[in-house]
Amino acid sequence: MNGAAGHAHQDPAGREAESTDDAPVRLPQIKVRIEPQDVAEFRRATSGPYRHVEVPLTFPVRWLALPAVRNLIIRSVGSGFIPIHEAQDFAYERALEIGADYILGVEARRTPAPPGLTLRMSIATPQGEICARLETVIRIVGAEKPA
Repeated sequence: MNGAAGHAHQDPAGREAESTDDAPVRLPQIKVRIEPQDVAEFRRATSGPYRHVEVPLTFPVRWLALPAVRNLIIRSVGSGFIPIHEAQDFAYERALEIGADYILGVEARRTPAPPGLTLRMSIATPQGEICARLETVIRIVGAEKPA
């Protein structure tokens, strides 16, 4: 499907359905866990040696690579287009903890002009207490074919 015209989403029964550019697409909730080795790996990749016991504020951005989220991004962008990271925002109500389980909520919305995709994520405890809200803006540009 061409990402410029719209994108797909799943209805409550898990079937693919068409969605217009201005309608948000919500994924089913995703259970995530912050493992110590994942935090250490993230720190090494982004800021050098692992020296701290707290979860970096930007750690949840790694969940954009989860299969369900990555597939949503790919479906939303479409073939022949390139997603370019434009901006991100993190708002915390409370710190995330190593070894803790969380529920990740993900919503995506296409914007027609300029072409883009806004991903909003919420991170909550299993009891439903919101810990953080994140927003990532992806600009969508056409892929140039070599001459």
